[in-house]
Amino acid sequence: MRERSSSQVYRWFYETYGKPTPAQAAAWPHIEAGRNVLIVSPTGTGKTLAAFLAVVNALAELHDSKKLRRSIYAIYISPLRALSYDLEKNLRGPLEAIYGKEPPIKVGLRSGDTSSYQRQQQLASPPHILLTTPESLSILLTQPRWTEALSTVRWIILDEVHALAENKRGAHLTISLERLEELGERARREKSETPSALQRIGLSATVAPLHEVSRFLVGTDRACELLDVSAAKKIDLKVYSPLHKNPYPEYGYTGQRLIKELAKLITENRTTLIFSNTRSGAEAATYWLHKELPELSEQIECHHASLDRDVRQEVEDRLKRGELRAAVCSTSLELGIDIGSVDLVVMLSTPKGVSRALQRTGRAGHNINSVSRGLVVATNMNDLVECCATVLLARSRQLDPVRIPQKPLDVLAQHLASMGCGREWARDEAFELIHRAYPYKDLTRAEFDEALDFLAGGGESLRKQYTETFGKIHLTETTFVTREGRIRRDILQNVGVIPNEGMIAVKLRARTLGLVEEIFLRQLQVGDVFIIAGRPVKLERVGTMECFVTRADHALPTVPRWNASKMPLTNKVAEEIIGFRSELRARFESVGSSCEHNVDWISERLECGKTNAAIICKMYAAQSAVSEIPTADFLLVEELLEGATDWAEGVGQQKPRTRRRFMPARTHARARHYFFHCLIGRGGNEALSRVVALRLSRLRGGNAIATPDDYGFVLTVTPGQVFTADELPELLSPRNFAEDLHTALSRSELMKYHFRNAAQTGLMVYRNILGEQKTLRKLQWSSEVLFNVLQEHEPNHILMREARRDAVHVYIDLETAQRWVEQMQTRPVRLRPVDHVPPLSFALFATKIKEALLVEDPREMTERLYHLWWEKIEANEKAGLNTEGQREKDSAEK
Repeated sequence: MRERSSSQVYRWFYETYGKPTPAQAAAWPHIEAGRNVLIVSPTGTGKTLAAFLAVVNALAELHDSKKLRRSIYAIYISPLRALSYDLEKNLRGPLEAIYGKEPPIKVGLRSGDTSSYQRQQQLASPPHILLTTPESLSILLTQPRWTEALSTVRWIILDEVHALAENKRGAHLTISLERLEELGERARREKSETPSALQRIGLSATVAPLHEVSRFLVGTDRACELLDVSAAKKIDLKVYSPLHKNPYPEYGYTGQRLIKELAKLITENRTTLIFSNTRSGAEAATYWLHKELPELSEQIECHHASLDRDVRQEVEDRLKRGELRAAVCSTSLELGIDIGSVDLVVMLSTPKGVSRALQRTGRAGHNINSVSRGLVVATNMNDLVECCATVLLARSRQLDPVRIPQKPLDVLAQHLASMGCGREWARDEAFELIHRAYPYKDLTRAEFDEALDFLAGGGESLRKQYTETFGKIHLTETTFVTREGRIRRDILQNVGVIPNEGMIAVKLRARTLGLVEEIFLRQLQVGDVFIIAGRPVKLERVGTMECFVTRADHALPTVPRWNASKMPLTNKVAEEIIGFRSELRARFESVGSSCEHNVDWISERLECGKTNAAIICKMYAAQSAVSEIPTADFLLVEELLEGATDWAEGVGQQKPRTRRRFMPARTHARARHYFFHCLIGRGGNEALSRVVALRLSRLRGGNAIATPDDYGFVLTVTPGQVFTADELPELLSPRNFAEDLHTALSRSELMKYHFRNAAQTGLMVYRNILGEQKTLRKLQWSSEVLFNVLQEHEPNHILMREARRDAVHVYIDLETAQRWVEQMQTRPVRLRPVDHVPPLSFALFATKIKEALLVEDPREMTERLYHLWWEKIEANEKAGLNTEGQREKDSAEK
């Protein structure tokens, strides 16, 4: 590669930007030298040019030497279509600035939105730089006609590595990269050319541990340069608590008060990006902001993954042009889509992890010289400490480690079927290729052969009668190849790991607004009003896979709920909260629990300010008075004997609303709740609560109801299921813990859900047939029939094992729960009776209420119960003080 001073590409850069950013200065020498590189740097620090400029310069040299031919040399892979869409525009600008209107270096975009005509044009005249998604790359690799164009690829640029490393899309992509590498090596061998490895360039904003992520990028046995320049961008992240001096403000806070605070922030800043943890939350916040700020209504928009691509793109374009005052989103704008200049990022409630908090904050101040300003809003006093802990860890960049999926077998099966579409493979050769992908480094030969056996006939229990139905490959002792004709066409239509959740398109006249789940739509009737894209619409008609709506601007709507996984609290934040609780408990025991003695210490310990510290002190002092502060040194289990009318007052005050669906609270006398304080995250508590409920059912009969939360779980039992403190160690024993969890899950809806997903990914059940998407009902029926057959006749089937792995390692965190029960063997368990819900248990109880009531929005119910609860605490405290004062007076008189 020639000197930069003589390169027209680098000359354009220096004339345009003056000097490189730290990320660019660090990356260029390594990329020019042909090394694999992982660049870790915040949004707005020039990562894209850090990756692309040396590649474009090399292509310019090939053009100057007349060696540049119409083939693909570089592939940019992004988890989002929008990133590729942005980059296409951003690359064309510099190329036209260097070469004029018709640059010799061609850029092409390939995604699910690419038309069939454009695809044919790309095949006839491939772009030099292809911008695509993981799924589209796999589809190209499946088609033999693309082999020649893909065999010339020299560079892979993988953007937003952290967004792929922790899920099956990433595992799927790692095999695609190994297939691409093999394709090039084989083509060069056939032409007797010198072999050269595919150069991989990874881009990420916040990720750890770097060594593990670099292995994910480059494969099992390759070298990679780690370039961490994340400190180059200044971050100003704070906790914003509108709670003031009242730990739980007047009725209506979570609705009206929070929206008023948000409106104030929006009016004080030019452009504000607001993150909700759910799509439903983003829709609701947008709707209420429109009501609160009618003069800015047209400048406040909603953005999430279930909205139509055109709707999202319009929001992104308006953000870039500076036309919006606020955009409310879920996770859809966390990644590096070019959204222009944002003054402030606001996170509604804790983002459940340090890395996510930094990633979101990095969207503000979108250039290297700006400070990224972020606020984490504590929506009530229960998440205030979590917000403080998250911000504290973020300031010192103590990131949450990624969890890379380990050898997902459904992904393996799909790739093997796809590989066989191109040519006949030797089994040994294919195994070695798969083994080079980092998530499959521990794949055994038995597991690999089992995947091939499944593809040959559906598995042991189905092979005899259903080989023609489920068989996809011709398998011999040494080779395999995919069957021709319909099988190959079906595979092409079903590539990828994103399951079909039964989404219904919402259409306003000729325009598609977005997608809602089929399950949600079934609950509506014609004439019902719901929110989509932050605005109310009325349901007019329902078709097969679409529904038709009209505007309903002044009606009170229902908020759709999407079946997206709840983000669990990360272990890093949980450990920080546990540490704080232990220190505060020790301090209360030493100097007392009054705010006078503790506010300054809390303020300094959590770096949260005295107002927030006073709220935290009041809450923990109340917890200490009613029960005790739980720490890691013991397990606290609080036992509440609930009267028939304890919570009826809060339920009875339900305000009438349009078409509200409501299930009244249970009125059976003397229900009993056990609050287990185990701060191990929702995934860990999912595992723990299911096992405890199963063991209690074995011990007492019946079915106990377990409701998990990040901070522990609630176990609700009948009078006949009451247990003693002496029986708790057996309920929490590590003995046979994994086996008991598998038993609890064996026929659960969770297992059926994960099997349905594994069956789609593993190509046992097709989500698309003849170009049409199957309805959710058809998918559920097909999957459940297969699940029941395999559960009875082949429970160890490869896809049943994968469903269990997904359940206990993705949705549920078996490892954390097992580690916790083992630690508890040497620590005491304290069972404490309480006469009302203690402060630290209210969040657990609120989770139970939300999941038990069929209400469109349970926030009002939660507030009402919270006030009822807090009034009881204050009345008890007052009574306690009066009694103590009277005792002191009597003593003095004596």
